[in-house]
Amino acid sequence: MAGRWIKGMGDTVSPVAVVFLHGVLSDGEACWRHENGTYWPELLSNHPTMAGVGVYEFTYHTDIFSGSYSLSDVVSALKECLHLDGVNQARKIILVAHSMGGIVARRYIVQRSDELVERGAQVGLFLIASPSLGSSYATWLEPIAKVMGHAQGRALTFCQSNAWLNDLNSDFRNLLALRKLVIHGRELVEDQFVAFKRLFRAEQVVPPFSGATYFGEALKVPQSDHFSIAKPEGAQALQHRTLCDFIEKIVRFIDNSNNVWECAGGYRTRVGESEISIVLGRIEEYPAGRETAVVLPCNEYFEDHCATDSRTALGVYIQRHCAATASVFFASVRQQCQEKFGEGTLKEKAEGELSESYGSGRSIFVSDPSHNVAGIALVSTTTQTAGQGLAARMSYVFDGVGELFKLLADKRINEVVMPVLGAGHGGIDPPLALAGLVLALAEGVRYGVGRQSRKKITIVVFQKTPLDPPDVTLASIRKTLELVANKT
Repeated sequence: MAGRWIKGMGDTVSPVAVVFLHGVLSDGEACWRHENGTYWPELLSNHPTMAGVGVYEFTYHTDIFSGSYSLSDVVSALKECLHLDGVNQARKIILVAHSMGGIVARRYIVQRSDELVERGAQVGLFLIASPSLGSSYATWLEPIAKVMGHAQGRALTFCQSNAWLNDLNSDFRNLLALRKLVIHGRELVEDQFVAFKRLFRAEQVVPPFSGATYFGEALKVPQSDHFSIAKPEGAQALQHRTLCDFIEKIVRFIDNSNNVWECAGGYRTRVGESEISIVLGRIEEYPAGRETAVVLPCNEYFEDHCATDSRTALGVYIQRHCAATASVFFASVRQQCQEKFGEGTLKEKAEGELSESYGSGRSIFVSDPSHNVAGIALVSTTTQTAGQGLAARMSYVFDGVGELFKLLADKRINEVVMPVLGAGHGGIDPPLALAGLVLALAEGVRYGVGRQSRKKITIVVFQKTPLDPPDVTLASIRKTLELVANKT
């Protein structure tokens, strides 16, 4: 049992992977190779429109001596290989499944549906002569399967008492009906029986009523049998051209049923006349332009200690972009605080340490000493008191965003980028902090000062590296934007 990349995924913001799954008593080599040497996974990887699409082939244990190695065991192995080999990094996974491979694919989708929804994945299911309701020939072979103890063969039998297959059929239909997971599907069925096909017509190994079940009108591939249907002769073969068309449509597909669209690295929506995007990454690495204001969180003291703290968004941003001019930057911060707020209030920040507080939920705007962006806005989202430490409240974020919009209106700045305010040392759970921030921004866009100006707002959800899980999943990001999206 092993998986292998025929061609790796391209370096795109929305990677796509095609996974080939063979059928019973076969393997990843014999299933897909035509007698002229054409190998379908390679044929697909060389197709000109598949430049950024990864192609992966999975082989599992299914020979006549596989014994008690069941379909559930196959699904477990598939799940593990997709994880270990990085296939799960794909935002769109297309399972190309022949015969029993389609049953494996459907069971995998049903079992992992919550995980797929959670990471915002879309699934394509391209079923090739797959016995969704079983195969009468598997029933005929059942005595042999019993003698050999072949668990997979017994699971394929076409009969009302096949509880495993009947339950899977019901579970998969329910998953399609719920529409929580975006599933694209297409079914291909064989044209004729394998043996004696030139002498007389016989029932197919997988008849159309069993192989065309879920996705509307199925395609019968002319002159194909149960095995040749998975072995296209070349690039002009009907099944290959159909697969390429299926993949291309999924690559182009954008689910905007709730007025939320996929964008580079995340999702975006429109709120009023403005646009809010939420992307994965690191605030210090986001490519902000000279017309953009960078918004960063700070505590109520607006102090320069944060500049050296690599655990904060403010610290890492200043160290990356303004390290040589950090002292100049924080001198400007102190000047802006005094001009805007006047004298601060002395508070015991930590035991034996007094500092001047300017209050939570406040915002100031400072010119960027590096001249890379239009300016840097600081929003005080946390308090810090001796014996209590740091604490954030969503009310601070709402108040701070309200002041921020006044500053943006004064400066005539309509493009901003920020991390998730309140989710760092403030301790607010990141999904909750993101939801609160989006609601605060939506309120500012619709009702705040300067609302007549169309704004472009980008929130960067922390993700240490592209291989690490983000602080907030893509599915949660999408649901958050659906809360504020224009509904008309």
